[in-house]
Amino acid sequence: MIGLMREEEDAGRQARKAEALTSIIHACSLSDGRAGETEAVAVLPEHLAPLRRFLCTSPNAKDHQGCFRIFTKKISPSPSAVSLPSPPVSMPPNVLFSQERPFMYLRDSLSYQSEATIQKQGGILYDSSEAVVWCSSIVDNKHHPREELEFASKVLDDMPFAQLHLGSGLGSRNCHGEDVDCNNHLAVELDLETVQALESMGVLLGNDGDVNNRDRCGTHTVCCKLKLGDIAVIETILDCHKQQHAHVSLRDQQQQQSTLFKMIDSAVEVVRKDPLNKSNEPQLVLLAHSVSASAVAAAISAWKRHQTQQKRLPTRRVEDLLHQAVTVVTFGNVWRSFCDGPAYIHVSMYDDPWNAALGSHSNNARHGGKGAVYFHASSPYEYDQVRWEEAQPQATPAILSSLTCHNAHNLNACTIQYLCLIMRINGIESFRALYDAANFVDPTFMLDINPKLQLYPDCSHGDLIVPPHIDDELLPAMIRATRGDEWIWKVDGDRDGDVESLLPDEIETRSHLGHLYDVL
Repeated sequence: MIGLMREEEDAGRQARKAEALTSIIHACSLSDGRAGETEAVAVLPEHLAPLRRFLCTSPNAKDHQGCFRIFTKKISPSPSAVSLPSPPVSMPPNVLFSQERPFMYLRDSLSYQSEATIQKQGGILYDSSEAVVWCSSIVDNKHHPREELEFASKVLDDMPFAQLHLGSGLGSRNCHGEDVDCNNHLAVELDLETVQALESMGVLLGNDGDVNNRDRCGTHTVCCKLKLGDIAVIETILDCHKQQHAHVSLRDQQQQQSTLFKMIDSAVEVVRKDPLNKSNEPQLVLLAHSVSASAVAAAISAWKRHQTQQKRLPTRRVEDLLHQAVTVVTFGNVWRSFCDGPAYIHVSMYDDPWNAALGSHSNNARHGGKGAVYFHASSPYEYDQVRWEEAQPQATPAILSSLTCHNAHNLNACTIQYLCLIMRINGIESFRALYDAANFVDPTFMLDINPKLQLYPDCSHGDLIVPPHIDDELLPAMIRATRGDEWIWKVDGDRDGDVESLLPDEIETRSHLGHLYDVL
């Protein structure tokens, strides 16, 4: 998949690649195969019950694209009934932006809040100055009993998050349907020309280089299997391809793009009307991991292009408005060029192969946005690094084809803990405060020696303190303390404990984090 996402100099090959990938998405538009099964009942929060008729309750994940998730309670019809997780319930953007103060409503009524959040009414790591929106695909509840967003909220001191559904949800189908097996593979029917193009990219499972050896569905079609995780990546590649090459207008945007447009419009309008924010309207913060960061970046670039080309606004003015109105936090991004304007915070690991090869990183020339802040560390997953390096000489090895091939790219078992450490060590309560502190330059600070010649490197990051032992002590301990080891990705053939053994035990964890937490 890394090869799939690389830019090619040959425009013709890019066009053929996009055409083949589009054929996959069309082939994946199949029924979920849930007939005869009973779905659980979703119970709306009391304050949203009057809006039931305006909410989206479709069992089809694609219908929730571009909508804001509503966190509901699930009640099974009966103990003996075979039931699936309740269908998602979401609020369409038009309903949200019909509110007088949409970001305050987003923060107070649509954000996930655990019981601990409600009891504390605030926390060490967050205040009420921001409306934080997690931009991600719909999570597969069957394979993740504790959802990603809820886990991230707990790690960040029960921070409230709203969730914007991105993508069509094709990567989170259940394994009860006839077209999906329980090994996370999706069976699709493709024409011969498409199969040949996909095999040349190394996308299809069981790639033996010979189309004739595959099972035929018809005279001109072949039955193939695709990994569900790859489908979400393919959708993102196509979205970014349209943004970069087609320069589509706002009318042609998908629902997710349209929703991001509306959020940015609303946030910028607040800045225009109230530059000093006397009304205390929450500031918009967008969080995104991996390929989701690509979709967010593409939407912001398209919005900026619409303002400068269609509305003829000066570029400097548009960038200033974006900088005041929007904060973007990415985790292990795989996007090459973030447009200037928003306040960017990029968090990733040095040994993350996806971010290093395809993303914006402080060590490469790719553009992370003007004034972007980078936070990097080395993950504790040496086992993954050795496995990755051993696989490099092989031709299109399976280990290189998945976003889950290296735990340095793992949000729940690595990067979210690193961000938590940076904020907690420095007593930061908001993402904009984190951005401002990292960009602070003390005009009175002067060095009498070249920083490159110092025996011990500077541990500061602007006005922030970054301990020199954060990689080998604090980060592994934080992963263990927050139960991030339960989210470690497994690879077929791995022995239990191979990766977990790289993390400290309970006694070492308490020793490393004792000065940060009174009780672990």
